[in-house]
Amino acid sequence: MRVVIADDSSIVRGRMASLLTDLKEVEIVGEAQDVPEAVESVTRLKPDLVILDIQMPGGTGIDALEKIKRDKPAPIVMMFSNDSYSQYRQRCMDLGADYFFDKSTEVEKLLTALEQWVADPI
Repeated sequence: MRVVIADDSSIVRGRMASLLTDLKEVEIVGEAQDVPEAVESVTRLKPDLVILDIQMPGGTGIDALEKIKRDKPAPIVMMFSNDSYSQYRQRCMDLGADYFFDKSTEVEKLLTALEQWVADPI
């Protein structure tokens, strides 16, 4: 599974990449620190999965999600944000996000969902 991680924090991107390397089926093919870079990386690299933050320079992860999901076939998108307000969660799901996880409390849920998806792709 080819993955792009988009988050403005290099620490978060590094931590996610480190956690995902434990899954032998996962290959980190790109990282992005802002919205334009995230959209460009997804368009160019054609990943199977995008892990996407909401708060990033150059727009929001919600803007990126909307653009990313226009491509067909669209990758699986896991929103991963500290901004876990219900209105953000609902907006992301309405725009086609496949998952929404709170960075503060749901890292294990994200990893579990990823492991399940690797074992049995949608």
